[in-house]
Amino acid sequence: MLFTYLAPFRDMLVLARQARQVQADPGFIVGPIAAIFGFILDLVFNLVYAITPSNSLGFAIILLTIIAMLIMLPLGVKGQKSMTKMQQLAPEQEKIKAKYGDSKDPEIKRKIQQETQALYAKHKINPLGGCLPMLIQMPLFFGLLFIMQNSFMYVGTLNSLYVELAEAIQAVPGYMDIAGPLSLQFIPDAWQATGARIIAYINTGMSYPEAVAIAGGNYINIANPEHLARVLNRFQSADWQALFAAIPDTYMPRIQELYDHRALVVNFFGLPLLENSGMRWPGIMIPIFTVLGTLATSWLTQLVNKPRDERAKTQQTMMMVVMPIFMGFITVTMPAGVGLYWIFSNLFRLVQQFVLNAKAGVKFRLPFTKASELD
Repeated sequence: MLFTYLAPFRDMLVLARQARQVQADPGFIVGPIAAIFGFILDLVFNLVYAITPSNSLGFAIILLTIIAMLIMLPLGVKGQKSMTKMQQLAPEQEKIKAKYGDSKDPEIKRKIQQETQALYAKHKINPLGGCLPMLIQMPLFFGLLFIMQNSFMYVGTLNSLYVELAEAIQAVPGYMDIAGPLSLQFIPDAWQATGARIIAYINTGMSYPEAVAIAGGNYINIANPEHLARVLNRFQSADWQALFAAIPDTYMPRIQELYDHRALVVNFFGLPLLENSGMRWPGIMIPIFTVLGTLATSWLTQLVNKPRDERAKTQQTMMMVVMPIFMGFITVTMPAGVGLYWIFSNLFRLVQQFVLNAKAGVKFRLPFTKASELD
């Protein structure tokens, strides 16, 4: 049962494992979402960047989150009303179940389901209304994940920065042998065979350019500034350090200047938004706040949707604990920018849920407090 609830998140793990590869195609579902999200992000980024380049990507992601949540606000309100009505109809549902007893007869179960559906239809309730906002969140999450993994494709300023960095690195004598081996870790799955041949040739003593020329097939051509920019877009801190260590000091001033400006733009108060959050400071703050925010929103939501069935209560409590931990684990393996989006979307939902709960007259109580203790 638990894996059924977590099913929408399984693709995140696949994307997280591929996070360091250069992705050419986001797919027919994520692609359009990433294109729309990316277009809005570029507009917002340009606005922020014109005011201040410092932390501009982080502020742009926060503004993008607010825009997305405002667009989905009507769905959130509708879902809240649906859950409130379902809670009010809980006694009627109990009467239907009591009418037929605990029979396991499929025909009896079918009748219970039919009468329950008729009850929902009579009061114009969609039982899935409360789940719709979360279901919509998932494609948006995937879209932003692809954008953070391929920021150069969507944010024009970052594209220009990466291309300038690529051209500065290409001005270094022997740069193919310097940057080539580092690019091997970014080989897409479809090009693994070519990559394996290149590695084998390098192991025999060949230079990187010679190995690429002999291996043939599809591959990242780092002689092309655009291709090299795609590789640089995926670099983590350790990759940059390894690259800079191999470049002669004579060529470093220009490269360092461009790198520092890139860091000024893509870091958010010291947090590298395009790198995986990881388990070290300051990245570890992303999964921590993700867990806390998801736990808080789950708790506020369950104040409205309080099942009477003991099994359903157990499942709800389990999801309230498991989902935040799962999302925390997911954000560890993903770019910190995705985690920043999730944290601020949780913050928005928290405020929204507080307001909606207050309007619905839902009693405030601490997590795991028994309802009987408040009566």
